[in-house]
Amino acid sequence: MSGVRRACLTGTVIWLFSHGPLVALLSLHQHRWPALALLALVVVLGVSALAVRPLLGGPLDLSRRAAVAMAAVVPLSGLAVTPFVAEDLWRTHANWWPGLTQIVVAALVVRRRWGPALAAELGSAAVLGSLVAGSDLPHRVVVFAALNQPAIVWFTASVGVRFVFDRTARDVARYDADAGRAVAAAAGAQARARSARRRRDDLEHGAVPLLRRVAAAAPDADDWAELSRAALALERQVRDDLRARDLLDDSVRTALREARARGAVVDVVDDRGTADGSDLAGALRGVLGSVLAACGTAQVTVRLPPGGRLATLSVDGSRAEAEAVSRVLQRARQDGLPLDVRDDLRVDAAAGSSWVEFRPLAPATG
Repeated sequence: MSGVRRACLTGTVIWLFSHGPLVALLSLHQHRWPALALLALVVVLGVSALAVRPLLGGPLDLSRRAAVAMAAVVPLSGLAVTPFVAEDLWRTHANWWPGLTQIVVAALVVRRRWGPALAAELGSAAVLGSLVAGSDLPHRVVVFAALNQPAIVWFTASVGVRFVFDRTARDVARYDADAGRAVAAAAGAQARARSARRRRDDLEHGAVPLLRRVAAAAPDADDWAELSRAALALERQVRDDLRARDLLDDSVRTALREARARGAVVDVVDDRGTADGSDLAGALRGVLGSVLAACGTAQVTVRLPPGGRLATLSVDGSRAEAEAVSRVLQRARQDGLPLDVRDDLRVDAAAGSSWVEFRPLAPATG
């Protein structure tokens, strides 16, 4: 049990046992129907115990029917007590009723059952008002205000507590959202730092030794062709990092290496300049690896034009490659690719080409 719940439960127990049972039990002989007063006391204590169950870990939800039943206890218990004692004892009984019933009202307010809570207070005020109006007591307005003081104080305090709880919940939600954004930003920064370290390590352990071998070798050397191919692959990798880093992640880099190793000519270009707010590049990454895997030795160009409103893909190769790319895109659409895909497939007996435009999905209307 948390400290707040423990404090609330302690205060509830102190209020219940200091404002109800002692006064009610000691004044049973002054009540014209003692059994009725005892029954009202038992009912109020029982309903109050049910109302504070959330403090013991019970559910906070309360149905409207249960809320109305709890609210009805407040004025009905007053009808069972106050009319049957002498008028000069009403002030003594005010702590017992309506004071004891205010735990129920506070529980209704905290659970946002505003209607039943207000109806309970108005009902108890109506009971008091009718009794005071029909009595011979002097200064009836003052007497009514004094008798109804517990209800006024508890209802006002409960509304204030509910307001504080709501404001605290909003603040906590805002702090959680800020913390989530901070964690996401930190994770993004760490990912970028890891990517930068990996690229730097690749250059130090791959590019620098390769360039030294190229500088030391002669064009007629036996391994010149191998060095030339390795240098060309390195050039493409560096060009990818310079021209389309936002499109690259580990899976796309792997797909690029494998496609180029098969003999495909792949160019990836990002001409958007400053990245816009849409996640076009992120959605495109989800399908780009599968597209590259479908290409054997085709010539593939992926481009994000200026403006960032679309991405284009062109594939020139064999008929089988173009048709395979078309099938990949069709499966991606069926799997819920968050992009509007428009493709133009052209094939003949041997060759094939595919031109594809990717656009963000239009927001749903209605």
